[in-house]
Amino acid sequence: MKVEIIASEISDNFFYLVADEQGVAALIDPIDANSAIALVKEAGYRLKYVVNTHFHPDHIGGNGAVLEAFPSALLVAASGDIEYIDMQMTHAGVRCVEQGLAGGDVLTIGTLVLEVLATPGHTAGHISLLHAQHLFSGDTIFVGGAGHCRMGGDAGVLFRTFRDILRPLPGATRFYPGHDYAVRNAEFVLSIEAEQDEARRVLEEALAAREQRRPMLTDIGRERLYNPFLRFDDPVLLRSLRARHGDLLESARAVSASDDEAVFRCVRELRNNW
Repeated sequence: MKVEIIASEISDNFFYLVADEQGVAALIDPIDANSAIALVKEAGYRLKYVVNTHFHPDHIGGNGAVLEAFPSALLVAASGDIEYIDMQMTHAGVRCVEQGLAGGDVLTIGTLVLEVLATPGHTAGHISLLHAQHLFSGDTIFVGGAGHCRMGGDAGVLFRTFRDILRPLPGATRFYPGHDYAVRNAEFVLSIEAEQDEARRVLEEALAAREQRRPMLTDIGRERLYNPFLRFDDPVLLRSLRARHGDLLESARAVSASDDEAVFRCVRELRNNW
């Protein structure tokens, strides 16, 4: 599988092109249409799909121009978010979603077969795509962080996605997020756990990557070491939260089904306001 990482020139997004050995390709959340179109044309890819992991405008805003440039490509998207995507496409005069994707589905791109994972929480219908330990995660998980839940999301649902879907993935699974928030996320982790050595190493690497205008990428195994959204049952993190944010933790516990969920919600609220 060929993976092209594209830094948007019009936003802080990163988006992705995946292709098989014959050049059959899909664009995932191509917000910057000009950059996406130029890459496909210059490299000679045959674009089969435009894929939207969720409905937020900073992930679907490039659909129209890309589909106009490549009219044979199909627009496919998270089934649970189609209503909101189609509303925006109709308003912009762009054709609507032609195929929905839900957890358990597969997306075939030439010889590639990508598994669709239901990863709700950032939005109700959010999906991710998995192929051979490569996870295209949209705005579900970031280096050192997790997606917010302020635009159609739910922190309890996102917790279950992290607990049941993301954390059990093989440690070598590299993920490709929709934004590079690694610097700020690592700084946040250090603000709640000053002795988090892995977060400090990530921060150093992320600063170097930013200087080179490339995203900081890690894998699930490394994230388990320091990302607080994957460490909801870590007693070290729990002690830190109790000592410094006990009232917030108790408030989170009042609306949570478990202590683990309360830790997750507490961290999410701290990051929201940091």
